[in-house]
Amino acid sequence: RAKVKFNVNRSDNMIIQAIALIDTLDKDINTFVMRVREWYGWHFPELVKIIADNYMYCRCALAIKDKATLSDGHVSALAEITGDEDKAKEVVEAAKASMGQDISPVDMMNIESFAKRVIKLAEYRTNLHNYLNEKMQAVAPNLQALIGDFVGARLISHAEIGRAHV
Repeated sequence: RAKVKFNVNRSDNMIIQAIALIDTLDKDINTFVMRVREWYGWHFPELVKIIADNYMYCRCALAIKDKATLSDGHVSALAEITGDEDKAKEVVEAAKASMGQDISPVDMMNIESFAKRVIKLAEYRTNLHNYLNEKMQAVAPNLQALIGDFVGARLISHAEIGRAHV
């Protein structure tokens, strides 16, 4: 009964599933952020050059919404997102001189909704990474310390796949 209750292979399976899901999330989040950048870029194309980070870009797009309503009063909110007041000021100045087209309220609602979902996925990915970190600490702390969470989890995953084929 004790052997069944704590089975190392059962923890290995959780690591294998977590690293596979992280890989899938990375691919999907990057694809979705590209879509948000393209979609919102029609309205505010200059933002792509100012905000390089994907997660931060989606959060900025949500905070800005219609660039026509952006004013100096929004600098503090943007600075909180970007972590840089100069970058926030640069965003506000770029919005004032933007060459982007106007956007309908329906289109903005769709962009907002999608950006929120992408942000939630990115936050879930962060939580999943923390979970993987805890699992690796419990199952293979030496491997984790030596090569890290991701590489260690991939090694465990490949070892399990290799063992299944034997």
